[in-house]
Amino acid sequence: MSNGWVSDIRSTGPVLATDTPRVIRDASEELFVPAMPRSTQRWLNLTVLLWVVLVICFVVWWFKPEHVGTTTGLVLNSAVASFILLLPIAFVSRIRSIRRINPDVPLPDSRVAMVTTRAPSEPFSEVQPTLEAMLNQNYKADYDVWLCDESPTEEISDWCEANGVYLSTRFEDEGYHRSSWPRRTRCKEGNLAYFYDNHGYANYDIVAQFDCDHIPEPDYLEAILRPFSDPNVGYVAAPSMCDLNRKDSWSARGRLYAEAMIHGPHQSAHNGGLTPTCIGSHYAVRTADLAKAGGIGPELAEDFSTSYVIRLTGADGAFAVDAKAHGQGPSTFAAMVTQEFQWCRSLTVLLFTLVGRTLNVYGPRLKFRFLFALLVMPAMGMMTGAGFLIAPLAVVFDKQWMSMNILDFFIFTTVVSLPLVGMLLILKKAGLLRPNDIPVVNWESGLFQLVRWPYVVRGFFAGLRQVIFRKEVHFKVTPKGDLGIQPISMNVMLPYHFLTAAMVVIGLWGLIDHRSPGYAGLTLLGGLIYGFVCFIVPWMHFCELPSANTTFMERLRAVAFPLLAGIIMFLASVFALALYAAIFFGGYQWIW
Repeated sequence: MSNGWVSDIRSTGPVLATDTPRVIRDASEELFVPAMPRSTQRWLNLTVLLWVVLVICFVVWWFKPEHVGTTTGLVLNSAVASFILLLPIAFVSRIRSIRRINPDVPLPDSRVAMVTTRAPSEPFSEVQPTLEAMLNQNYKADYDVWLCDESPTEEISDWCEANGVYLSTRFEDEGYHRSSWPRRTRCKEGNLAYFYDNHGYANYDIVAQFDCDHIPEPDYLEAILRPFSDPNVGYVAAPSMCDLNRKDSWSARGRLYAEAMIHGPHQSAHNGGLTPTCIGSHYAVRTADLAKAGGIGPELAEDFSTSYVIRLTGADGAFAVDAKAHGQGPSTFAAMVTQEFQWCRSLTVLLFTLVGRTLNVYGPRLKFRFLFALLVMPAMGMMTGAGFLIAPLAVVFDKQWMSMNILDFFIFTTVVSLPLVGMLLILKKAGLLRPNDIPVVNWESGLFQLVRWPYVVRGFFAGLRQVIFRKEVHFKVTPKGDLGIQPISMNVMLPYHFLTAAMVVIGLWGLIDHRSPGYAGLTLLGGLIYGFVCFIVPWMHFCELPSANTTFMERLRAVAFPLLAGIIMFLASVFALALYAAIFFGGYQWIW
């Protein structure tokens, strides 16, 4: 299938042939145009300059001799602060390279198919709108629409036949129900592999593929096909916008708002040699390059791994910011953290298997690009966790890590962040965020960042364990459709209860025993934050439960234990911080 580009197949991905010359090509510069007018770009450059100046001022202030408590504390605090403060460099350094596909480039003369998949757990009512949108594209040339169904019912088969949709199914074909990659069972990759092996490679030049709930806009196909006019392009990524249920789920809004910049300007800034990667539930491939790569990539993160293995053949990728499709985000908090865990685990496995043994194909720029893409998620999780653990550790070891006015620190970090908010406002006005109608300042994305990191860190270590012990895992499909009353499990809330209890106990210990009193206060503040998380997550779950055909008591029973426990944890954290404030700011030292 690969014509000698792949020498062997392992469960962790293709093994590259060593006797085949590989030239890593870049997409033509003529394929892209600036994404913004010059006036908008100048305003963006100005905010970048302001941000750089403020970061320099912060660094000078941070390293003042009177701020240093201990060398260990300086190193720990500086590592966390610098990571969080300087993370935007990944985007800011590419701010002048934000490009979109040139609308004057002609469409390729190719055989085209649009494909979506369905698992038995996914109701056809979720797939039908996607298929109907595929059939109604504003594309003048011929194209085919396919449904890759794991187990089609008679109703589905009849609907497809009546509407001109082709049906592909691996049902009862043991060759496509393997326990590991390739052609893996209970996995989208195996479903798509059957389609490509039996229809895709032979009959089509370009295939656009979707998860079942991602509904393409009428101009989608034209937008995602245009980059393929350049023969150097092997795949085209598109923005992942899971916004169909944003009104019904804060978890969906949290991720949507937090990642709107990534799925728009950030990906667009990688056009032209720095390789946008497929992130999300829809993208398009050139079948010849996919065949060279050995097929759809391994792991749950097959979007990333597929773009990676195609890039290994030498073909470049492009990002079509105007190829818009709308899908569903996580309907519940449990679904959201499960996704975060599974994605981080999958990316970790790819890092230490497929990517680890093939990265030397690339030059330094692309090596850094792929390593950053794989490491940023676990690194953010660990650094966020470290940020909350530094204060309790100072109390435990009775160390004054740093000596500075905490109010000055919060004010300074807020001021440094203001130009970043300005950048988002400029990019939103330029129509580049995906979706572009998000509120730039919102509470959902903040709560999303607070709750995701324990599951991201857990996913990283689960990925390491999977690599070390070579353990096969099963992927959990995100529930879709009308789920009725879904209770929230106490288990999913345990990390936040543990954090709250630990920080309250350690903070009160520091208060009673006079151990690093400033850090004891910060520890109790962290306890208050996660005490609030313990309460607000089950409360929001209760508020979002469907009220139609359900009673108040039925909905309350679905959240009763986690909500009660959350109220207790929140009140305990409020009391502990109030006690601290009364003693150190109210003059009530006589309490002790």
